[in-house]
Amino acid sequence: MNMQMIGSLFTLFSGEQDVQLHMPLLMTAIHEVTAKLRSGSDASEVRLCYLAAAIANLRYTQMYGARERALATYAGTIARQPDSEHQLRFAMQLVQSYQRLCCDLLRDDGFVFCGV
Repeated sequence: MNMQMIGSLFTLFSGEQDVQLHMPLLMTAIHEVTAKLRSGSDASEVRLCYLAAAIANLRYTQMYGARERALATYAGTIARQPDSEHQLRFAMQLVQSYQRLCCDLLRDDGFVFCGV
């Protein structure tokens, strides 16, 4: 996967300018995507860069929301829950959209056969 492209997409999705600061998030997202690849799938496929950036953005949004909630509680002010919830919902939808886009490249671990 193209690290520069993933960093640019992460910047686009999150609005965060310092990609180097969030490099652990990007590397974890790349590892997550690579672990889900079907055998024989091309890891250099451009769509996977979008998925990795979307996953990194989701993790960033989760961490940012948790930090904001903790700061608001510590300071005694009311947390802006609706705003962070909307951002988190959008980040999840973005990941789901790119997962659907990459469905032919990824294993489907969501199917469970229970029996008849």
